[in-house]
Amino acid sequence: MQKHFDSAISQPQEETKQSSKFDIVSLYSDLNQGQKKDQWQSSSDNARAAKLTDSSKLDFNFDNFYGSAFTGKDNTLTITTDRNQPKATDSRDNLALDAALKITNSNEQAAFRADMKTFEERQKKGEISADEVSKTFKSVDQLLNSEGGKVGAKDRLLLAQNFMHLAAHPSESDQGIYDTCNVTALQEKLLTSHPSQLAAAIVESTLTGSYTAPDGKLIKLDTASMQPIGNFAGEAEAIPVDGVRCYGTQVLNHILVNEITQRVTDEHNSMLYTQKHERSADDRGERLYSMRDGSEMTFGDSEKAIRSPGLTSKDIAGAIKRHTGEDSSILVKGTKADADGRVQIESSEELAKAIEQAKKEKRTPLLVEVNGADPIFKGGFPDGQHASHVLSVRDYDAKTKTVSVSNQWGKDNDIQTGVDAFYKTMINALDKNT
Repeated sequence: MQKHFDSAISQPQEETKQSSKFDIVSLYSDLNQGQKKDQWQSSSDNARAAKLTDSSKLDFNFDNFYGSAFTGKDNTLTITTDRNQPKATDSRDNLALDAALKITNSNEQAAFRADMKTFEERQKKGEISADEVSKTFKSVDQLLNSEGGKVGAKDRLLLAQNFMHLAAHPSESDQGIYDTCNVTALQEKLLTSHPSQLAAAIVESTLTGSYTAPDGKLIKLDTASMQPIGNFAGEAEAIPVDGVRCYGTQVLNHILVNEITQRVTDEHNSMLYTQKHERSADDRGERLYSMRDGSEMTFGDSEKAIRSPGLTSKDIAGAIKRHTGEDSSILVKGTKADADGRVQIESSEELAKAIEQAKKEKRTPLLVEVNGADPIFKGGFPDGQHASHVLSVRDYDAKTKTVSVSNQWGKDNDIQTGVDAFYKTMINALDKNT
C-alpha cells in the first residue's frame, strides 16, 4: 500500500549542471603542467589502472577519492591503500577509480564516495562480511563497465549510483506512490544482510533481460519496465530523494515482484508484472499479465483489471526463504500455528520476544503486516479507514519497550513507538497487502 497523498505528473526537470572540474584529471593536470583531459582513457574491466597516452611519470598521494592513495609508476596510475584507511580490495579500488572517471558531476561524485565509505563501515560494525562488500563493489563496477545489454550505459550509471546509496542506507528504500510496500520492505531486508545478491541481480537483469532466482528458476523480465520512468518528480535522480522511489528501487521492485508472481501457487498462475511509462495521477502504470496467453489479469470473474502486484504475506514469506533461508521473518497477527514462514503473533509481549530473538540471530529487519491507515504511521488517511501495509521493524528496546520502525514511505514516516501501540496496528495474515 502506498502512502495517501496526491501526486502530479512532474514537468520535465532541468538537467543538473555538470561540474567542469573532474577531480582526478584536474589533480593530474596540476601536477603535470596542465596536460589535457583527453590524455586519459579508462582501464579494462579488472585492471587497477588508468593509463596515460604519453610517457609521463607520476608519483604522488591522492586522498580525495575515499581515502585511497594513487601512486604512479612509468605510464600507469595505480591505486594503493592509505595505512589509515580500511584495507582495500581490488573490487573497491576498481570501483573507486571507475566511478571517478565516469561520474562527471562533482556533487554526485562526493555522494558516491560517501556511500562507498558508509557501506564499508557497515562491515566494521559487523553488519555484513568483507566478502559481501567485495562482491557488491564488483557488481556495481560491472554496471559501470559492461557493454550492450537491455539497459543503456547512461542508465546503468544511474543505477550504480542509486544502488550504492541503497546498499549504504538500506532503510532508505522507499516505494514512492507505487503499491510495492511488501517487496520494498523485502528489498530493505536483503540490502541489510545480502546486498551482493541484489547487486548481482541488477547486473544480470539489466544485461540479459532475465534473472536467475536463488532456487535456479529463470525469471523473465520486461525490458521497458527497467528503463527509468521519471514521470514523477525525483524518480530519476542520481542522489535518491527521500520518500520517492528511485530508479534503483524501481528496477529491484520489478525483479522481486516477478520473482514471486512467475510461480504457480494456490492463489495464482504465473504472471508477468510490468510498469507502464504512460501514467496519470490515478494510474501508477502497474500491470499483471498472464504468462500463458498475455491477457491482462483481472479480479476473479470480473473485468476489473488488477493495478498492483497483489501479493500476500505468504508470497513474501516464500521469497524471504528463497533469498535468505529464513523461515520466521515476517510477522502477522493471529492465533493459529506458525505456517508458510509466517510467525503468528498473539500479544505485544510475544511481539517483543520475536523481535529480540531476531536481533540475537541477526535476522532484522523483520517484515510486519499492519493497518497503514492507523494515525500512528502519519499516512494522512481518513479516520477509521483500513489499508493493508508492510513495513520493516529494525529494533526493539526492552528497557523502554519501544519498537523502531522503518516505513517505506520515507524518513518522515519512520517511527519509534511503544510495543503495545504497535501491536494494535498489526493485521491478520489473511488480509492481502500491496
